[in-house]
Amino acid sequence: MAAAPRLVGDTACMALPEVAVGLIVAEDGRLLLQHRDDKPGIINPGRWGCFGGHLDPGERAAHAFVREMEEELGWRPSHFEPYRRLEVDSDGWHLMSNTFAAHLDVPPEALRQTEGQGLGLFAPDALPDGVVGGIVPLIREFAASDVYRRIRKHWDVITATGIIVDGGGRFLLQLRDDKPGIDNPGMWGSFGGRIEPGETPADGFARELREELGWAPARCELFAAGPYRPDERNQLIYVYAARLDVPEASLVLGEGQALGLFALDHLPANTVPDYAALLRRFAASELYARLRDSA
Repeated sequence: MAAAPRLVGDTACMALPEVAVGLIVAEDGRLLLQHRDDKPGIINPGRWGCFGGHLDPGERAAHAFVREMEEELGWRPSHFEPYRRLEVDSDGWHLMSNTFAAHLDVPPEALRQTEGQGLGLFAPDALPDGVVGGIVPLIREFAASDVYRRIRKHWDVITATGIIVDGGGRFLLQLRDDKPGIDNPGMWGSFGGRIEPGETPADGFARELREELGWAPARCELFAAGPYRPDERNQLIYVYAARLDVPEASLVLGEGQALGLFALDHLPANTVPDYAALLRRFAASELYARLRDSA
């Protein structure tokens, strides 16, 4: 792929070719690797590496990752999230690698491989001979991470919820509908909802905010992620924090009875207890101070 030039100050630079690749994990913790074709003109021929490929012009990395999985494996990942974005040197290529962590929710025999000599599942500490050297430290780091522990599991429900902070340090809360069949009816809580299969948690969070508020932040940051089972469901929740960068009056409520901005010491009495505890923990973090004080 030809690299397009760009200017940084007075220096002409070359934008790096970008790839999207996957650390794909089965529920037993093994990683899915590809035995690459042994032919000239490709990166690391004949070696074991990750599935993935180059981004098309103008393509987002997450879309490229899903597309590459469909093309190479006939499989569309339902639960995946970004893991690392880093510059790599591999077999004479200098690339920007967008690495995603994904849960393998089908048996290997259900995959339809269209590229490479073969595939296999390998424990992180028992990788095959001939593995691409550069991914070994990445896999070791990944296997010790919280991302690995949550992505290897099957979850019945995956949700994303928000902590939204204004310039005064107040939190944006939603007064939930008071009707049966929903969590915490008639209480003050967070904006957010279920992640749809095939979208990243951050993309799902932004979609939920657009649906519920007619607004989504320019950027959000992951504050926490982990199991949440208020009614014994096998539920994973991602908690994102974002700055409210528009006036409260411009928000259009699409779900719930009302919205409001509240200081931590003036939360409504009927705030969801788990959410109030989360806000207290968040208010002690550096991320809260940074969002509150950002322009």
